[in-house]
Amino acid sequence: MNGYGGMVAVRFGLLGSFVVEDAGGTPRPVGTPKARALLAVLLMRPDTLVSWDTVKTAMWGNSIPATARASLHNHVARIRRDLDDGGGTESRIQVAPVGFRLRVAEDELDVSLFDGFLCRARAARLAKDWTAVEALTGSALALWRGEPLSDVALPDTERGPFVRRLEEARLQVLEWRYEADLHLGRHQGIAAELAELVAAHPLRETFHGQLMLALHRSGRQADALLAYDTARRTIRSELGVDPEPGLVELHRRILRLDPALAVPAAPEEPPAAVGTSASTARVPHQLPSAIADFTGREDELGRIVGELAVTDQPEGATVLVHRVSGGGGMGKTTLMVQAAHQIRARFPDGQIFLDLGGMTTMPMPPETALGLLLRSLGVAPEEVPGGVQARSALFRSLVAGRRMLILLDDAGDAAQVRPLLPGAAGSAVLVTSRRRLVSFPGVRIDLGALPDHEAHRLLSSIVGEERVAAHPEATAEVLRACGGMPLALRLAGSRLAARPAWSVQDLAHRLNNHGRVLRELYADDLHVRTALQMSYELLLQDPAGPAGPARAFRLLGLMPSVAFGVEAAAALLECDELSVEDWLEALVDAHLLESPAPGRYQFHCLVQALARELAKETDTEEERLRAVERLVTWCLHGADAATARLAPSARRVPLERIPGQERGHVSFAGYDEAYAWCERERKLLVAGVCLAHGAGLHALAWKVAAALWAYLRLGRSDDWLSSHTIGLAAARADGDELAEAWMLNGLGNSRMQVGRPDEAIEYYRQALSVHEGRPGRDRELGAVLSNIGTCWTDLGDHESALRYYQQALVHESDSAATMNNLADALANLGRHDEALAVLDEAEATQHATCDRVSLAIGLRIRGDVLRGARRPAEAVEAYRRALVLQRQGGDLHGEAVSLFGLGDAFADHGEPAEAVACWERALLGMERLGDMGRAVELRRRLAEVRASPAGPGEARTPA
Repeated sequence: MNGYGGMVAVRFGLLGSFVVEDAGGTPRPVGTPKARALLAVLLMRPDTLVSWDTVKTAMWGNSIPATARASLHNHVARIRRDLDDGGGTESRIQVAPVGFRLRVAEDELDVSLFDGFLCRARAARLAKDWTAVEALTGSALALWRGEPLSDVALPDTERGPFVRRLEEARLQVLEWRYEADLHLGRHQGIAAELAELVAAHPLRETFHGQLMLALHRSGRQADALLAYDTARRTIRSELGVDPEPGLVELHRRILRLDPALAVPAAPEEPPAAVGTSASTARVPHQLPSAIADFTGREDELGRIVGELAVTDQPEGATVLVHRVSGGGGMGKTTLMVQAAHQIRARFPDGQIFLDLGGMTTMPMPPETALGLLLRSLGVAPEEVPGGVQARSALFRSLVAGRRMLILLDDAGDAAQVRPLLPGAAGSAVLVTSRRRLVSFPGVRIDLGALPDHEAHRLLSSIVGEERVAAHPEATAEVLRACGGMPLALRLAGSRLAARPAWSVQDLAHRLNNHGRVLRELYADDLHVRTALQMSYELLLQDPAGPAGPARAFRLLGLMPSVAFGVEAAAALLECDELSVEDWLEALVDAHLLESPAPGRYQFHCLVQALARELAKETDTEEERLRAVERLVTWCLHGADAATARLAPSARRVPLERIPGQERGHVSFAGYDEAYAWCERERKLLVAGVCLAHGAGLHALAWKVAAALWAYLRLGRSDDWLSSHTIGLAAARADGDELAEAWMLNGLGNSRMQVGRPDEAIEYYRQALSVHEGRPGRDRELGAVLSNIGTCWTDLGDHESALRYYQQALVHESDSAATMNNLADALANLGRHDEALAVLDEAEATQHATCDRVSLAIGLRIRGDVLRGARRPAEAVEAYRRALVLQRQGGDLHGEAVSLFGLGDAFADHGEPAEAVACWERALLGMERLGDMGRAVELRRRLAEVRASPAGPGEARTPA
C-alpha cells in the first residue's frame, strides 16, 4: 500500500463497520463520534473539495448548531492527531475558506478498490473474459464486511444514498459473479447461494433466472420450474405484472429441454488477440448491425454522412468529433450506426465500436476504455501500459496515418471522450451522448421526437400498412402515446406485430389505460422506462443530492402536460427562482426536459410519465398534494392579479390568506403586462383547473376558472367552456352554491360569445335560482339579470331585454356593462337619444375605473346606435375607436363584432368595397372563434354584395 504523496499510508474501510488501520493492519482509533462522522463524510467524497455547508448538513442534518464551524475545526485537529498528520500544505486533511479536502490514495480506501474491481469486471464482461470476471468480482466481494458505515452516526439523508449506491453495486457484482460461474460450467453448489439471494431480493429477476439455470444444469428440472413459478407469483403479487420476457423465455426453454442450455463443454475463453505486440496492426470491424427498416431522420443522416464523406483535410488538421445527443429512446445509437455503415468503405483501416456506459452509475473510466481500444488494435494484454496518459499516447501512435472510424456510444461527458481521440485528422469519431458535448469541433445534432409523418411511417413499417390504415383514429392514439420516440414506436409496433389477434385499437387502449403506458412499452429485454430512468439515476449523484434536480424532476412531473416557466416551477417546488432555473437547465442538459423557447420548459409525454411514477414511488401523497396546491394557488393569484388590470371594476374571486402566498405575489404594472402574462400562461392556467379538481382541491379549481373570466372573454371561448365546465363540477363537489352560481353564469357567458343564446339562458336561469331570495347578493343578481337581457337581445325580444337590464340596474346601479347593454336595447327599440345618454354615463364610469374592455364594448354599441340613428360617418369613428382598444387588448371576439358593425356602417355610407373588406375579416374571426350565428349572417351579406350587378368595387383595407 502506498501513501498519498509521501504521507503515511493508512487503510480506510467503509464497507462494513468504520475501520481505520495503518499499513500493517493495526487499528488507528479515531476518538469522538463526531470526529468519526466528519472523517466518514470526507471519505465518502475522497479527493474532492467539500463545502462547509455540505459538511455541516451531512453531520447535523437540519439541526446545525451555531458553533458548527468552530466544532469542525476542533474535529479536524483531533483527526490529524489520530492519523499522525501534522497539517500544513502536505496535510492529508486540507481546510480552505470554501471547504475541506481529504487526500486519499486509491488503494487506501476500500470503496475505491471496490469501484476499481467493478469497472474492470465490467470491461472483462464486455470482452466475455469470464475467467477474469470471476476473479475480479471475487476480489470486489472480498472487500465487503457488512452494511457500510453501520456504526457511524450520520443523518439518513447523508448515509442513505451512499449506502444504497453501494448495495446496488454489490448486487450487480453478485449477478456478474454467478453469470461467470454459469459460463464457466461451475453451477454445482451455487443453487443454495442463489436461493438465499432470491429470498432476500425477490424482485431481482436476474437472480431468479440464474437459480433456474443452475438447478436445470444440476439435473433438477422440476425444481427449476418450481423456482420460476415462485418468481412469477411473487412478481405478480408485488408489482401486478408478469416477469420480464427474458425470464419467461428461459422457462419455456427449460420446459423444452433446450440443448443450448446444457453445461458448456469447456470454460469459455475471450477472443484471442491477433498479434502479440503493439506493432502488430489489426483491422477491427466492430460496428453493430444496422437495422433493416431504418425509417426517418433523413436530414440528420444526410448531415453526418455528408461530413464523413469529406476526405480532403489539410495535414495536421484537428480531428472532427461528430456528436448526436438526445434523450433516452430517441435513436441516437441507431442513427450513428446507420451513418457508420453507409460510410465505412471510406475507412478501410477499421471501425471500432465502444460503449462507454456514460449513463450508468458506473461509467467506463478513460483508462479502461483506452485499454479496450488498444486490445482492438492488436496490443497484447501484457503490453498495454498503465495510466491514462501512456495508453492515450500509444493509441494516438497506432491510429496515426490510418483511416479509422471510431464510434463512442453513450458518452458521459467531454472528459470521458477527450483521451480517446486520435491526434490528427484522417480518422473520424462519432459520439452519442445524453449530454450536449459542445467543446468539440464537428457536427452536433440534438435528436428530438420524430415528426408525425415519420412516426407513422416507422409504425407502418413494423406493423404493416394495412393494419395501420384500418384504424386511423386508433393509430393516431398510439402515435400520440409514443410521443414520436423511436424506441417507444418500435416496441409498440413489435408487440402488435407479434400478436396477430390484436388490433391497433387494442394496443391504443392498453397504452392509454391510465398510468400504464410505460409498462406496456417493452419487448424482449428492451424497456422504455429503463432507457429513460438511466438519466434520472444520474441526477441522484448531483452535488445538490436528492433535494436538487432529482426532486424537481419528480414533482414537476405533476405539472399539466403543457409548457411552463420558472415562476410556476418555483411555486410548485417552493424554492427560489434562481435555484429552480439552474435545476431546470440541468434537466434540459440531461434531456429530461425540453425548452421550446427561452425560459419555457415542457416534458416529453413519456418522460413525464416516468416523473409521475417516480414521484408516486418516492414522495408521499401529502408532498405531492401540497406541490399541486402550491402550483394552482400561484395560478389563482396570477389570474386574479390579471383580472385587476384587465377588468378593474369586475367582481374578484374571494381569496383566503395563505401563509407565504399573499394576494398580489404575482403583480402587473398595467393592462398590457397582464394580458401578455395570460397569453403566455394560458394553457397552464386552464389545465390547472382540471389538475386541482382531479386532486380534490375543488375550491381552488372553481376559483381559478372564475378568476380567468376577464381574460377568457377576449375570444377564448373553448377554454372558457372547458374551464367552467370543470369548475362547475368542482363547485358542486365542494357543496358551494355561490361557487356553482358563479360557474353557471360564466358558462352562460361562454355560450353567448359563440352566438348560442338559447343555451346561455338556461345556465343563467340556474344561476338566478341560486341567488334569488338570499341577502347580500345584489351584485350577483345584477350580473345574471343583465346577462339574461343579452340573451333576449340576441333572440330579438328587445322589450324583454330592456326589462331585465332595468331590473339589473336596481341591484347594481353603477355597472358600466349593464349600462352598455341597456343602451343597446334602447337603440333596438328606436330610442337612440336615450341610448346615447346612457352610453355617455357608462363611458364616464369606464374612464374612471380604467376598464378598457367595457369601454371598447360601449364604443362598439355606440357605433350600432349611431347607425340606427342614420349617422354612419359618426358610427365609423366609434367602431374605429373600439377596434383600437380591442386590438391592443387582444379581444379577438370583440374585434370581430366591431368589424362586422364597421362593415355595416361603410355599407350605409355608400362604401361597399370597404364594407366587404371588413366583413371578410370579421367572418374569419367568427369562424375561428366558433360564433356560427354571426358567421352565417356575414356569409349571406357577402354573397348578396358579390351577386349584385355593380359588385363590391375595389376592396381596400379598412381602418
